[in-house]
Amino acid sequence: MTTQTEPQAETGLSETTLNLVALGAAIAANAERAFKAHQSRLEALGVSKEDMIQAVNMALRVKGDPHQMMLALAQSTLTDGGGCCGGDCSCEGEGKEKGEGECGEDCGCR
Repeated sequence: MTTQTEPQAETGLSETTLNLVALGAAIAANAERAFKAHQSRLEALGVSKEDMIQAVNMALRVKGDPHQMMLALAQSTLTDGGGCCGGDCSCEGEGKEKGEGECGEDCGCR
């Protein structure tokens, strides 16, 4: 355990890199306070918004893969050949009936 008076061990990673990693981790953990803190630190270090966006996009891709896999599993096991799973049909949100008239057959919901 380290205390505030002990120097932090060298990691070989720059402060910028560590904060970019932390920014991505904050995205993955849905940690708003941590995201804002690391964004502020990165801005103070002169890191461009484009570089921060790259870190965020990478985190979202990593975070999204398990979500997409579970959605595909639910759709393949709970619906008959497709359709919406876990959400309303967009046409229903507009007050239309799915699969009828205005909604159209291409709605994708069953």
